[in-house]
Amino acid sequence: MKKTRFSILCGFICVFTLLGCSDDNEVKISQGNNAAAIEHAESLDKQSYAGLEDIFLDTKNISTQEDKTTLLIFGKNNCIYCDKIKDDIKANSEIKSHLKSHFIPYYINVSYTKIHNLNFIDSKKELSTTALMESYVKSPMRPTPTLIFLNPKGESIFELPGYMNADSILKILQYMQSKQWQDKDQTQVASEINKIL
Repeated sequence: MKKTRFSILCGFICVFTLLGCSDDNEVKISQGNNAAAIEHAESLDKQSYAGLEDIFLDTKNISTQEDKTTLLIFGKNNCIYCDKIKDDIKANSEIKSHLKSHFIPYYINVSYTKIHNLNFIDSKKELSTTALMESYVKSPMRPTPTLIFLNPKGESIFELPGYMNADSILKILQYMQSKQWQDKDQTQVASEINKIL
């Protein structure tokens, strides 16, 4: 009787072990064979800026150019002010025009993690979303939204933590476009921006 119970118990353990180990999907994803699943996971953040796909670029590859300033906007899910800044951009054709013409804009949703390939004038590197935010957002507690303007070398020109209305954002974009920030440190740039606001 004890041998029969033991045999049945061993049989159940073997069946559950075999069934539990047959998840082909997970093996394929971890081996990189399921490209569709990987692509889906990497594009989740694109839903964050729905309606602004013509403005914001895919954050998988973040780059700079000599003639344009790169703008990183860090946001997250369920952030009222992140949604408000996106709504302000959607509603203001002048802001959209400035972003398209004079900037390389990215909206980075920190609620999702992916690897970002950074291609700057003098360097190339890969950073996770968390590492990217830690590298550029220096404000205490790393608030969202936070706007970071980068020079062609990928160095921070100015950090704007928190929400600003559309008129203030437009003034900052015009200042950045004018290149008045060149050859100045972040303190000088912040002082000049405070004067125009």
